[in-house]
Order: sequence, then structure tokens, then C-alpha cells
Amino acid sequence: MKSGAIGRFLEKKGLSGSKEIEEALTHKSAELPHYERLEFLGDAVIGLVVSEFLYENFYHEDVGEMARLKGYLVSRDVLYRIGVKNRIAEAAKTGNTLKRAEIRKNKNIVSDMVESVIGAVYLLLGLEETRALINTVYSSEYKLIKKKRDLGDYKSELQMKSLGAGYGLPEYTITKSAGKEHSKRFYVAAGINGIIRGRGSGASLKEAEQSAAKQALKKHF
Repeated sequence: MKSGAIGRFLEKKGLSGSKEIEEALTHKSAELPHYERLEFLGDAVIGLVVSEFLYENFYHEDVGEMARLKGYLVSRDVLYRIGVKNRIAEAAKTGNTLKRAEIRKNKNIVSDMVESVIGAVYLLLGLEETRALINTVYSSEYKLIKKKRDLGDYKSELQMKSLGAGYGLPEYTITKSAGKEHSKRFYVAAGINGIIRGRGSGASLKEAEQSAAKQALKKHF
């Protein structure tokens, strides 16, 4: 695995091809020592480093809010995004019953392998080096949560909090639109887990969705 921040790190540290990294990238279908135990370890290490970041950068937030942000950052969606960016699936070793193309589409396997690689790096290099790697691969996610919160992007904030709480992605539904074409007003409902959590309206669909997300945040988070 040579592409992406993870691949470059492994190459630089001489870890590519090591027994631990090979195991971290091996699916159980290969009938060889596989990633699941390392995933367990990596999950804990990522949780620790992400918690450190939130503690140091969101000191004005209460514990409940930091827990929701942590839930978002360690969610399957974020880990999968990191895995795709680092071409984890392309480096995976599988058996005859599973193809790499199938792994690439599987959020659970890709995100688990990200955790397993981190677990392997921790075993090989210790916490300090692993912390540096995690903070590197998470840098864009860290910037995103800071930027979205600063700009008042209520949709992004609702998504983070919903994922962090384990509810899944919010869904937006147009309930009605009124007015002439040049002065139309949109009405939108924001739903989480099939339940409407907020309603809003605006001169554009984007504005209406932001309004609905803002109400959902105010009422339920």
C-alpha cells in the first residue's frame, strides 16, 4: 500500500510488508491470520487520539457535546472515507470467496481495516508515532468540523451530531412550495430515523434545509 498518507507513512517507517501490517490487511476469507484482533486494538487507539484532539480544541464544549463529536469522528462513515482515500481495499488480501471490488464497496470492512492498520502501527511503533499518523489522516476531518461550526452550517452540524449519536444520516423532505417561480418559498422537514425532528422554510431549497436543520439541532441536540 503506497498511496495516501497511510501508505506513505508505512513506506517511510519501513513497515510495508511486515507481518503485522499484512495481518491488518488480510480478510478472514483468506483463511490466514486476519485483521479482527488488530481492529479491536486500533479502535481503542483512534478513540484515544480523537478524544485528545477534542479535549484540546473544544475546551468550551461540555462533555456531552464532545462525546457526540467523537462519535461522528470515529463513525463508520468517516473511517470509510479515510479508507477509500488511502486505497485500503486495493491493498487487502482476500480468499476466493471475496473480491477486492466487493471490499471497496463494503463500509464495515474498509473502516475495520483502517482501524486494524492503526492497531498494527501502534504495536510496532508505540503511541507517539501512531498519534502522529492518526492526526495526519484525520486532518481534513478536523478542519471540517471546525469550519462547519464556525460558518453556522447547520446541516453539517446536524449530520455530525446524528452520526455521533448513532442515528444515521438526516433526511430532508420538501413538504410544499408556494409562490410564483421568481418568488417561490420552500418548506422542508428534517428527519432522523424516520421521525421529523425539525421544520424550516426559505427562498431556496438550501436555505430551507438549513432552517430545518437549525430547528432540529435546537430541539433535539
